[in-house]
Amino acid sequence: MRIPSAVPIGRLVGASIAVLCVPVVGQLLTIYGAGAATPPALSLSPNGNYTAGETIAVDVGPNGYFTPNAGIKIIECADPGGTAGNLPRDDSTCDGNTVQGGSVLVGSDGSFSEPAYTMYLLPSALLSEPGDNVPVCNQTHYCVLYVGQNQNDFTAPKTFSTPFLIAGGPPSTPRPTSTGTGGSSAASEGGSTTNPAVALAPSATAPTTNGGGGHAATSSTASGSLANTGPLPLLGWLVLSGLGLMLSGTVGRRMSLRRHR
Repeated sequence: MRIPSAVPIGRLVGASIAVLCVPVVGQLLTIYGAGAATPPALSLSPNGNYTAGETIAVDVGPNGYFTPNAGIKIIECADPGGTAGNLPRDDSTCDGNTVQGGSVLVGSDGSFSEPAYTMYLLPSALLSEPGDNVPVCNQTHYCVLYVGQNQNDFTAPKTFSTPFLIAGGPPSTPRPTSTGTGGSSAASEGGSTTNPAVALAPSATAPTTNGGGGHAATSSTASGSLANTGPLPLLGWLVLSGLGLMLSGTVGRRMSLRRHR
């Protein structure tokens, strides 16, 4: 009896192993392919010279990196010195309070856009943050925007903006807390606000000189009540004069009756 050659048997075993490995390799590429891919370009408009309270547009074009229909978070993170080596490695150097207000979803082609992301000087009084809060983003401390699918897991698809500095805003940089038609409340970022109620409150008027009599008279007081403006009006004098005449007539009549008795 002839024994089959070992060569065909080896080829058969090798082919069988290859067939079994193909699905496994494909699955591994699917799992780790996104993480190994290069993040797409991130566009900011405007790109730099930011002030607190300013809104900017954040855009990412079509790509095969971000997962279609996944949610996107945008937050400010520290980047000391503005270098690639100091980019955040986790969310411990990021401020979750700065996340965008609305939802941002990745499109079927990997693209997405946030038209009005608010930039904050950090720590921010508008976000009710204490003065020692981290990170610090201002005119001397660089920061970046984290743009990714999971800010709690930096291994998920993400990208960063170019480093930026941010200046204090105008005296009143509001963050709306009410959408009513009567207006919204505001806090200050990098300055102080003026309370309209205080600005419009009545104040004491300085004494002015009466051109005719040469004496000073005030037109109002701090409490808003009217001050003494001079003699009684004419009507008051007429009333007093009438009472005086009535009293004189009564006395004269009684004296006349006594004489006739």
